[in-house]
Amino acid sequence: MSTNARAMGMRLRLAVRQNRLALGFVAGWLSVNTAIFAKLGHEPWAGAVGTALCLTRAEGGWPAFYQSFTQLVVFGLVASMVATNVTRRYRPEETCRALAGEASQHVIVVGLSNLGRRVVDLAHASGVEVVAVEEDAALLVGLVRDERPCVLGSARELPTLEAAGVARAKVVVVASGDLEAAAVACRHVRALNPDCELVIRCSSDDVGEVLAKAYRARVVSTSRLAAMFIQGQAVAARARRVIVIGDNAVAVRAVLALEAKRIPHERVPRPVGDDLEPLRAAGAEKADMFVVCDDDLGENLLLVDRLRDLNARARIVCRAFHDDAAELLEQPPFGCVVLSTSRHALGELVRDGALREVGILAVEARPGS
Repeated sequence: MSTNARAMGMRLRLAVRQNRLALGFVAGWLSVNTAIFAKLGHEPWAGAVGTALCLTRAEGGWPAFYQSFTQLVVFGLVASMVATNVTRRYRPEETCRALAGEASQHVIVVGLSNLGRRVVDLAHASGVEVVAVEEDAALLVGLVRDERPCVLGSARELPTLEAAGVARAKVVVVASGDLEAAAVACRHVRALNPDCELVIRCSSDDVGEVLAKAYRARVVSTSRLAAMFIQGQAVAARARRVIVIGDNAVAVRAVLALEAKRIPHERVPRPVGDDLEPLRAAGAEKADMFVVCDDDLGENLLLVDRLRDLNARARIVCRAFHDDAAELLEQPPFGCVVLSTSRHALGELVRDGALREVGILAVEARPGS
């Protein structure tokens, strides 16, 4: 059944549930009067049903009064109440949560980080049922608008994961950037489902090893993968001077990866405004490679443009999340090698078979991304 058909069926069931008292009154009213017409009015049951439903016109007495009352008051008021309740009380997030509750043999993504959103997109593209769990309503707007299965709530709360159908899931990907929330979510997942494939995004290798052991999980570190990519680019370029720009986890891991290969490097903070003196002081004019570790497209475009003015020949590795941003950065005049940490992480998960249980065996990868 298509997603739209399932959502429509769920809306209908929710409407019935919300208006069950009014619909129950109508059913009782029709049933009682059908019996009256059949027993007291001595009508055949088929005729009694037709009279009760106002399909056949009654002449005089209670049947005529009944039909007028039913058409004008019962059907009219009840129909108005149902319509009012549907328009006032229908909330698409309820449909999304209800659809999540019906999911089975599916993927659950906890946390719509860059990696989490890529897993959701891949599942949709592959025709695999996926349920997103996220406590920030703003990140669920698109899924709610499309009436996709999702649950608004914190994965720290067991009922949230129960609503997502964890007990019936094949794969659970905990992609939250909040390490504490991720650890609690893993404990809940294993309590509900001891056998599913559990994947944890974790920036700390040591903590990742502990979580992997405690919950029989597969750990993926986006910053580690990014560092390995940067190291590979520096080796390929035979770089003798690399400048790492940024103060986040990717920058820290990049420095460690360069140190492991004894590649000369220096880390500087992102320039403020037009102040390029820290870059010049770090030897930007003679650098073989720059690494831009933040992923703000607007800021990165300005920074890369300034780097090209300082050093037109150097290789520039620049982070980006969106594919359209990657294409822009790869083209002249920027000419960057694009680093997408979430894309690398997703590619590793697929290659390692983390999504094999739901039939996802390969992912299309773009060169340099």
